[in-house]
Amino acid sequence: MQSRLPLLMGASAMLYLGPLLAGVSGVGWAGLPVFMALFALWLVVMRPAQWPRDPSEWTGATALAAVAQLGVNAVIVIALFSIGRGIGGVAGVVPQIPAMFPVAVSFLAIPLSRWAVDPVKLDQMNTFLDAAIQQINDPAARPPTDGLHDDMVSALLDLPVDSDPVLIADAVDAAMTGPHGSDHLAGLEAALCHLATPNRALSEAVVLWATDPARDFAHLHRAQDVAFQVCGLDPLLLHLFAHRGAALLDRRPDTWGGIPNAEEVSMAADRSQPENLQAALHALSEVLTRAAKG
Repeated sequence: MQSRLPLLMGASAMLYLGPLLAGVSGVGWAGLPVFMALFALWLVVMRPAQWPRDPSEWTGATALAAVAQLGVNAVIVIALFSIGRGIGGVAGVVPQIPAMFPVAVSFLAIPLSRWAVDPVKLDQMNTFLDAAIQQINDPAARPPTDGLHDDMVSALLDLPVDSDPVLIADAVDAAMTGPHGSDHLAGLEAALCHLATPNRALSEAVVLWATDPARDFAHLHRAQDVAFQVCGLDPLLLHLFAHRGAALLDRRPDTWGGIPNAEEVSMAADRSQPENLQAALHALSEVLTRAAKG
């Protein structure tokens, strides 16, 4: 599954592009309140934790933070509008853009952003990442006694099951960072392999994380093997692991020791699996065999 974060970034760019285009096209300063309102609406939609729907949840601190956000956005809108007018003045040409076009560009950023990412799930992910970073930086943190009582693993399992695995992969990486990463990894493997109902999003996230050449596995000696184990008999997960595992070995030969051995991978390619999956697993097995000999 591809991350929708690039789409969110593109939609956010549209939000900022609106007042810039308005300035370039010569829209009067009277148009500023429209863009300020659109920026405020984007905040309400995409930052639900900071803009509670329940009036009883508003506190003095919440209101002060909201006012500060509106003030910052007002400054941004004025700056973009001014830059646009400056560009138009330097170029000496005012493009004939309908006055509503820049407004439409900024307005469309709101539904596109909401479609790209569920803000509630994004808030949950950010909360987890903040907690993980705090635990990593806490010198008093204790390693889990076992995988069944690992708070970090429990937090990963509590993430929405329909979240984007690419986002969850970042959460997995945060959880595995720090002195107790190996303990968390072992706990996560135990949990995922014994769930009554498979958590496919988290399992896919583990595969994406463990086969990402940009990740640091120096303190984790079984990251790739764990990813292979949590695939179970799921054809899509096994196919994802086979292709990304081979690519990982090509780019990061140092990860060879963490990947399951060739015989184990080859055994997963039984005749009950689709032919393309069997071929991918056999190809990975051959790469592992060559790596073992070389």
